[in-house]
Amino acid sequence: MEADAQGVRPLNAVLGALAKLSPVSRYAVEGGSMAPAYRDGERVLVNRAVYRLRAPATGEVVVLHDPEQPERLLLKRIAASDAMTPGRYYVLGDNAVESRDSRHFGPVARADVIGRAWFKY
Repeated sequence: MEADAQGVRPLNAVLGALAKLSPVSRYAVEGGSMAPAYRDGERVLVNRAVYRLRAPATGEVVVLHDPEQPERLLLKRIAASDAMTPGRYYVLGDNAVESRDSRHFGPVARADVIGRAWFKY
């Protein structure tokens, strides 16, 4: 039996939909803004379900949408919650010299936080 592109697409669509439903996603670290904890080229598994149950906590490393370029993702540490505006967080890179973070774009909305870094490899 010959496989054609039309026969493959539905399977790919199903697999893609299942991956989106999974509470865990995999990302690659690019750059040195989180060094030495997370280095360029490492992979990280991210728990996307944890913040459905509770708010991000200070000290946790998260993946979030860049507030200036939403299609771009960032890996940052929650430094503090914004006491003046509930649901907003200050995020910082561990390597301040190489990091573009809340010092540049201000606090981020909870809705921009995708999930908590759970495991790196």
